[in-house]
Amino acid sequence: MLESVIHMVTRGAEAGAAAGHSPQTAVAAVMCALLVSFFS
Repeated sequence: MLESVIHMVTRGAEAGAAAGHSPQTAVAAVMCALLVSFFS
């Protein structure tokens, strides 16, 4: 389960970097991934 969260976070961070978003977007992606992992 932790591996899937790490994968989602990494993919989200890569997408954010490709789109030129700020680090705040990456932090938001991490928070969303953690919430998803808690409720799944």
